[in-house]
Amino acid sequence: MTSDAVITTWQQAFEENRVPQIRAIEKNLRARAARNKEKLRNTVGGSYRELLATAEAIVSLQAKAKVAEEHLASISHNCRPPQQDVSPRPPSADKVALAQMRLLQRCCTTSATALRTRDLLQCAQLVVISRLLLKSLGDQQEGLNLASSLELLRNKIAMLRRQLLRQVDSKLVNPVSSRSDLVEALCSYCLVTSVSAEDALSHCRQLRLDKLRRWLSQSADRTIICQALRYQLASLQTFKSVAGRPLTDAMNGLQKRPILDGPALKDLETLDLDRTWPLLPKEIKTFVPYFKRSVSTPDATQAALETWSQEASHLLSGAMDGYLSSVKDMTAVLELRKELYTTLLPSYFSTPAGMDIIQEIRWSLNQRLSGICQAKGLQLTELTRRLVEGVTTSTANKPKLLWDDELVQADLGNTGVSRSGSRFIKQVKNRHAGLNLVLAKASKRMDAWISSANATRDEINQLPKIRWRDIIEEPEEEDDQEDQAAALVRELCETDPESYTKALRESLHEALEDYEKNMIQTASTIINDGEISNPPSDGNINIIQAVTLLRSIRMSLASLHQAFPGESQKLLVSLDNIITDLNRVIANEVARQLSQALQRKRRGATTSGNGNGNSNSSNRPKPKLNTSAPSHLPDGMPSPTAFSTLRTLCKIMLDLGGTDLWSPPAAMMVKDAVRHQIFETDDAGKTKSLYTVTEFDEAYLGAALSDNTNKAPNQVEADSKAMDTKTSQKAAAVDYWTRTKLLFGLLA
Repeated sequence: MTSDAVITTWQQAFEENRVPQIRAIEKNLRARAARNKEKLRNTVGGSYRELLATAEAIVSLQAKAKVAEEHLASISHNCRPPQQDVSPRPPSADKVALAQMRLLQRCCTTSATALRTRDLLQCAQLVVISRLLLKSLGDQQEGLNLASSLELLRNKIAMLRRQLLRQVDSKLVNPVSSRSDLVEALCSYCLVTSVSAEDALSHCRQLRLDKLRRWLSQSADRTIICQALRYQLASLQTFKSVAGRPLTDAMNGLQKRPILDGPALKDLETLDLDRTWPLLPKEIKTFVPYFKRSVSTPDATQAALETWSQEASHLLSGAMDGYLSSVKDMTAVLELRKELYTTLLPSYFSTPAGMDIIQEIRWSLNQRLSGICQAKGLQLTELTRRLVEGVTTSTANKPKLLWDDELVQADLGNTGVSRSGSRFIKQVKNRHAGLNLVLAKASKRMDAWISSANATRDEINQLPKIRWRDIIEEPEEEDDQEDQAAALVRELCETDPESYTKALRESLHEALEDYEKNMIQTASTIINDGEISNPPSDGNINIIQAVTLLRSIRMSLASLHQAFPGESQKLLVSLDNIITDLNRVIANEVARQLSQALQRKRRGATTSGNGNGNSNSSNRPKPKLNTSAPSHLPDGMPSPTAFSTLRTLCKIMLDLGGTDLWSPPAAMMVKDAVRHQIFETDDAGKTKSLYTVTEFDEAYLGAALSDNTNKAPNQVEADSKAMDTKTSQKAAAVDYWTRTKLLFGLLA
């Protein structure tokens, strides 16, 4: 084995060396271990001896120091001064008064600072101490020249007290004040006014009620009403959280130690109590505030909160009534309803007198919503009155012709093509429907009213879809409050919408009855006046009114049938008879005007045949009226007289009723009236010559005035083949009418 070889394990030694070498290695290792042990023993022994010597030196020094201290103590004892009398002596009255005056001035300054920093409780404590100092100095002012200074400080303290009370009131009525701030403000109020906790709470409730009253009396709009409700609910929750233990514990904490001994004032550097404390009277240093004790049970507290809530609810209800009385829009009221309920229901069960609040709100809302529903019917009554006025003033407001100069020459480029074009189309529609200015406005109002009524009905139908159960506060008592929640949701989702629907339905029912009554009464008056003035004169006002009334009924009845199919079908049945009577009156007038027009034409032809202004004209023979068939007419063709009769009839119908009035029943009544006047009157033989010349004319007019306007051509041909007498002539007349009826549009 070499000297520089390193053996790490015994396996390595046996693997690399022989047994003699291994024995030599073992011997060397044992010798080395022995040397190391001896060296370690020598080193430890020397260190231990040095440590013992150090300890002995420390003990010796400690003994010497003790002897020196005893020697110094004896010297100090021998050098002390002689004993003196150190018993306390009472301070002089001047020093006591000056100390109190100094503390009073510092209390005034510190109180003003506390007011600026909104530290109400500290300011209240300083005001209490200041009043004690004023009383003490007032008793000691004899012999001291402090009267003017005390009066000045007394006024300053009174002013600080008023400012403090104003800040306390402001804190009490602030809806965002925390519970700790309110408790501090109430304690400050009790300190300054020496009232009980219950009196302070009553003062707080009165302040908040007065604030509600001021809010709602100044401007009661939707925003103010919702804010007032939120303020009322927040106040009730605040009263619940403050009343009882929190306020009692805070006031008891003020009575645990004297005011000046508390940390709030004792550590104030501005008071400098370290210098004035020994000179202060004992009654000031040990003053503990006293509060009037009043025991209030939970039931009494709950009753007080419910009373306050009822008073606030009355104020809110009155403001809502005043605001809702000016609201005519159903949507605005329903939005207010949703906002109020959404505000109240999340805290319904935890709010004292929550049921009273919601009942007050619900009553006001239901009253107004029912009133709006009833007003919908009154609006129809007002529209009916305007329609009747339009009938009575129809002679002064005649409908304009469809294509007169004003409409044809209308400029569509003044205010934009789309706007002018829509106005042009509207004018064309109104003139085509025969509506004068009054009826056009009434039609517009009727459409607006129907849209409003339908919108109101749709909004009421949407109310049950609001999920109030998801909004209402979860009940704590499973049985009683769960039933209350279910009943409340049922009232809001079922009872209230049903009452609104019932009010709207009853209002519409009464309005439709009034509409029918007024229309029947007006029509009866027109018909009776027409019968009394029979035979009526040309241009009879009653006929114009009858036409206008018929248009009014047609316009309004169509809208009402479309908007309220159920109610109108049940209530407006009697108007069908009135429409028939009016159509009959108009048909008789058409027949009368036709007869007069043909008579005037006959007289005009006779006058022109006689001549004018010639002296020899009297000697000329009068021409005979051609009552036979003109020789130039082919067979199977009506004479110009018959053709002119139908043209005149169409012109009279167009002038009297326009193109809108002649429904198939109305046109059939005209045909019946004219046919009766031509063929069925007592003097038909005398007047027939006004209408016809030939027998073919009679057949032609008979075909034109018969009830075959809705028949197909093949059906007319089949009917014509079934005639008994003069079959060929009548068939030819019917066939000719079938081919020419489109020339007479109102009769076709």
